[in-house]
Amino acid sequence: MKNRKLKIGIDVLLTIFFVLSYGISVGMETSNHMIVGAVAAILSFVHIWINRKRFLAVFKISAAKKLNTKAKLQYGVSLLLTITWSVCVITGVLIGFPAILYNLAGMTDLFIFSVIHILSAFLSLIFVIVHIVQHMERIISYFKKRNGVAKG
Repeated sequence: MKNRKLKIGIDVLLTIFFVLSYGISVGMETSNHMIVGAVAAILSFVHIWINRKRFLAVFKISAAKKLNTKAKLQYGVSLLLTITWSVCVITGVLIGFPAILYNLAGMTDLFIFSVIHILSAFLSLIFVIVHIVQHMERIISYFKKRNGVAKG
């Protein structure tokens, strides 16, 4: 049970920092956005690590083409979320530390990376919402059990 509480705690913190990163990017200092975004990135990697067995099991089952449509959609959304969020994090690091781009590629124009960062952040937000909705039954079940509400 402790492991499940940890997972829920990580998920709640991840959601909070994910949403904060959007709010802070509008009208606040860039350094605050970078800090909140870095925390959200770390929490997302922890989330993926904690759920890796489930993710890998679904991947193996999907490779064998034994998934139902609902599971395929959940897996697809999780995969797209992982890709778009990873692009967002990578471009965020490149924008936040332009010396990396300059040293690696001699680039000084960050516009394209800013566009990719904003687009991937927007897509990530959509996939996060879909991901949460897809798991809403599990989330509600957890809180009902936690609060002693019987199935009815």
